[in-house]
Amino acid sequence: MDEKRDALRLLDGLENGGMSTADAVALGEDLDPVLTYAIVSFLRAVYPAGNPAATAVLKRVVDLISSPAIVRQHERGRQDPVAQWLESEHEYRDFRGRGPALVDLVADKLDS
Repeated sequence: MDEKRDALRLLDGLENGGMSTADAVALGEDLDPVLTYAIVSFLRAVYPAGNPAATAVLKRVVDLISSPAIVRQHERGRQDPVAQWLESEHEYRDFRGRGPALVDLVADKLDS
């Protein structure tokens, strides 16, 4: 699935710094809003602001969500029933070190 691959690229780019903000915005705009929302929410949860090691990741997340298109995408994703299901059944922190498993879970739920 191309969307799952793109979601994994966005997650990796934000987490590891392997992509420009412009590329991240372009990917985030093209994803299902729930995937964009879940990726941003996941990174915020597993890289809390008080953790000095999180500075670079959170800067990339802030740069991403500074785009008006991503803000709209994020809000649509937050309101989607799949996102609400995800947050009622799981904690983002439980996916620490397993971000791709979160992407798989969300993508599979969107496909069902």
